[in-house]
Amino acid sequence: MIVTISRTYGAGAHDIATAAAQQLGYRLFDRELPVVVAARLGTSSDAVESVAERAPSFGERVMQQLGGGVPETAQPGMTTEDDFSEETRRAIEEAVREIAAAGNAIVNGRMAGAILGPRRDILRVFLRAPLAWRVAHVVESLGCSQTAAQEEVTRVDEARRSYAKEHYRFAWGDPRNYELIIDTSRFGIAGSADLLVAAVRAAEA
Repeated sequence: MIVTISRTYGAGAHDIATAAAQQLGYRLFDRELPVVVAARLGTSSDAVESVAERAPSFGERVMQQLGGGVPETAQPGMTTEDDFSEETRRAIEEAVREIAAAGNAIVNGRMAGAILGPRRDILRVFLRAPLAWRVAHVVESLGCSQTAAQEEVTRVDEARRSYAKEHYRFAWGDPRNYELIIDTSRFGIAGSADLLVAAVRAAEA
């Protein structure tokens, strides 16, 4: 069984995925996946991470509205940011499919659910929580201000939603695209992990 986890930012997905993987004896691909992809591309894991996690800048939005034209300063043969993003996306997709082919794994993020799609051996999970809970969780985890946490939660959620729509025509967060949705504010980290494990074992039966 392959578990793909989509999540709103601050919903505790890393801790939940880690706990569930330990209980199931599954391989976990979370912060490790960008490192694997970066090694293939000869770049940094931070660069890989940024591709699907950031919202487009004002300049990028303007260029998109103008039809995606190339700035006059770009020279033929140069590798643009769009080229890098596309290459990175293909490398992530290849890595996710290889993980799925090997079986018994949890993939946290990276649009794995959209990449693999609905299959009998895939359990697509969405972790969510109310905004106030997630902001408080981010403040506690990162030690930042509430204002900074709320801005980051909003930015990352919108980046993920836009990325899924643009590249996969996938409605991120739409209940129809997941077999299991968990409100982590209600069940907590341990309880949410237990629910995920129970769902996996039921699906395996």
